[in-house]
Amino acid sequence: MSSSTKNAAKGVYEKSVQSIANLSAIVAAFFATGPLYAVSIGWVLDFTSTQYGDGFEWVIQAFWFVVTALSTYALARATIATVITIGGFALASKIF
Repeated sequence: MSSSTKNAAKGVYEKSVQSIANLSAIVAAFFATGPLYAVSIGWVLDFTSTQYGDGFEWVIQAFWFVVTALSTYALARATIATVITIGGFALASKIF
C-alpha cells in the first residue's frame, strides 16, 4: 500500500471520527443541557445576585444557558472522539 493511499485512508478515518463525535455531541448536548441548566441555574442566580446585585437576571440566565450548552457539547465531543480513537487503535492492534 503506497503512502498516499495510507494518508487518504487516515484522512477518511479522521473525518469519520470527527463527524461521529460532532453528531453525537450535538445529541448529548440536546438531552443534557436542559437538566444541567435546571440543576445549576438557581445557584448561579443566587451567587450573582449576592455578589453583583439584582436587576440583570435575564442576562445571567441566557449566558448560563449558553455556557452549559457549549460545555456539554465540548465535553461530549472530546470524550466521544477519544473513545472512538482508542477503540480504533485497539481494533487495529488486534488485527495487525
